[in-house]
Amino acid sequence: MSRSKQSLASELQDFRQLLTKSKRILVSTHQLPDGDGLGAESALFHYLKRAKKAVRVVNPDPLPPRYQFLDPHGKFLHAQGEGPIWDTLDLWVIVDTNDPRRLGKLWGEMSLRAKSILFLDHHPQIKGAANAISYPPHARVLSDIKSSSIGELLYRVFHGLKLTAIQEDVALGLYVSVMTDTNSFRYARTTPESHRIAAEMIELGVNPEEIYQNIYSSKEVSHLRLLGHMLQNAKVAAGGRVAWLEMDLSLRKKHHASADDTQSFLNLLLLLKEAEVVCLFREEDNGEVRVSLKSKGKVIVNGVASELGGGGHDYAAGLALNAPLGKTVVAVTQRLEALLKEVPKKKKRS
Repeated sequence: MSRSKQSLASELQDFRQLLTKSKRILVSTHQLPDGDGLGAESALFHYLKRAKKAVRVVNPDPLPPRYQFLDPHGKFLHAQGEGPIWDTLDLWVIVDTNDPRRLGKLWGEMSLRAKSILFLDHHPQIKGAANAISYPPHARVLSDIKSSSIGELLYRVFHGLKLTAIQEDVALGLYVSVMTDTNSFRYARTTPESHRIAAEMIELGVNPEEIYQNIYSSKEVSHLRLLGHMLQNAKVAAGGRVAWLEMDLSLRKKHHASADDTQSFLNLLLLLKEAEVVCLFREEDNGEVRVSLKSKGKVIVNGVASELGGGGHDYAAGLALNAPLGKTVVAVTQRLEALLKEVPKKKKRS
């Protein structure tokens, strides 16, 4: 069901009122946090602190090293068990997901302590959500799938809220959120507003080169060796329209790579001329196989992810399965090949 601009504006205003009246606010994002969630958390934390709110940030997983610059002294971006959490709080804001399952044990610990819970998101509604998950009565989802990032949504919230001005510490988080979730403004979901926000944040003191170097120029030699091994063993199907990389746990540990270290590998497969959908299959420490899917913008992959218990955007989605790596690869790639049969092959450029 489509939602009117008036409806979204009303929901954003309700969120502003909720932020205004709440005194104790907890902020969290999903497991395996990324630049969108972490940047949004950082921006929201600094904005609320300047507005004299009691605010804490606690996530299911630790802060990846390449995002340490958002909290260089480890003062506020905590993982579960690292930082204190109140016994009760007025509001729990969960950014960059609409799925409580992606909060792990944090959901069970905190969902009853908060008077109100708000998921601030920009992903499509989870298909079959009524059967897959249940939201408690004091929780609601505010989602705008047209927003490039949570940073873009928060920018609109802040400008209507006016509890305080956006300053450089808030600007840093907003820029990181927008920049990373648009893949440096290259994804189809990049909006004119994305560029306007980036420009304004730079005017407020954000240094684009410094941020880029922190996030993307942070690899060890072992990381490049792992990448070389992965690319040498890239696989394709459906006449090259599907391409993927497989990474078992032993390979990742041999090269001392964290799960976050491998997130950028998938983008390199998008360089393949024939590839329309690319995948990364990565065995996690807990034995799950996490699958990341990306499309060049013609094939919607969210349906395949949702069918297997995951979700995401139309052209960038993911899932995790408790199954052997080989079986997971077969299950996903077969579905993608079937999907591609329904989509005409793109014409070659003359």
